This record gives sequence, structure tokens and C-alpha cells, in this order.
Amino acid sequence: MSSRAKGGQWLVVVTGWTGAGKSTIADALANGRGATVASFDWVMSALRCHDDVWSVVEEPVERQRRIGWDLLSRITEQQLRGGRSCVLDLVARERPRQEWAALADRFRASFAVVECVCSDIEVHRSRVDGRRREIPGWYELRWEWVERGRQLYEPLSEPKIVIDAIEPLEHNVGVVMDALGRERVPRRGVEPERS
Repeated sequence: MSSRAKGGQWLVVVTGWTGAGKSTIADALANGRGATVASFDWVMSALRCHDDVWSVVEEPVERQRRIGWDLLSRITEQQLRGGRSCVLDLVARERPRQEWAALADRFRASFAVVECVCSDIEVHRSRVDGRRREIPGWYELRWEWVERGRQLYEPLSEPKIVIDAIEPLEHNVGVVMDALGRERVPRRGVEPERS
């Protein structure tokens, strides 16, 4: 499911720690491939604007995640059905990853997972503190939430491309674009080179 499709379409899941550059990487990949970005936070923010809907969706968090994943799946299917590539931006789990791999396979699209981490906790905190995403109807990040997320994060299984936010953005985008240009995504992931 990670081999290159004949039609050239891609479904790329950009996941990882909150505040480790997922959205930035997703946007750069989409721009480089002419793809659509579908972001969990942006999609769910529309639901949060409706109190009567959000009160049912918000808790338990597992239901919120499942609804978000299902919405992203519909956007993805629409894009793939129309012959377009799609980049998903979210903190993913293994089950939806498998569902998206099957969806890509169904439309003969290539599939890849990019996992964003930040190996330096101080750099990670500096990326979050004072940051404003300004997603309409959505909350801003707080370091306490991000720090807890680092501890609870469940890495996805291989194959995946792993990038570290301590590296320059151009380097990380290059690592991912190079990996996507190969016939197959590496089984063990791609670790950034250290200078």
C-alpha cells in the first residue's frame, strides 16, 4: 500500500506531536504536490461553532476523534475520486491509518505516513508558547496540553517517514519529498541527518 500508484495520486497522513510542525509540513507537501489539505482541527472547528452539535461531539474524546476521522475520510475520498491527491493533518491513531491505507488502495493512490516529532523539549515548548493558530471556532494550544500529549502519544507502525522539528523546515520538507519520490516508502522510516 505504500508503493507508487499508476495515476500519480497520493494520500499522505501527516501526524505526530501537537506543536511539532504537522500543519506546516502538510501545507508544504500539498503545495509541492498540488494536493488538498484536510486538517482535523479545521474540520472540527466548524462543528464546535454549533453548541447543540458540539455538546454531543466533544465528549467522550474517543467519539470526537472518530467523528473527525470520518469527516476527513469523506474529504479524502472526494479528492481521490476526483483524481486529486490529499494530505491529512492530525494526530492519528493506528486504526484510522489502516482505514486510510485501504482507501488509498481502493483508488490506486500511493499512501505514506509522515510522523513529526521534536527531540528537544525546550525547542518544542518555544514553538508552542505564544503561538496563535487562529482557527475560527477552535482553541489555542497551551503547553500543559502539548506536554501531556507528548507523554500519551502513540507512534504509528511502520512504514513511516519520521522528521524532527529541530531540523530546518526546508530540510524536513526535502526529506519527505525525496522519500515520496521513491518507488516505496522506506520500511524503517527516514531519520533526519544530523549536521
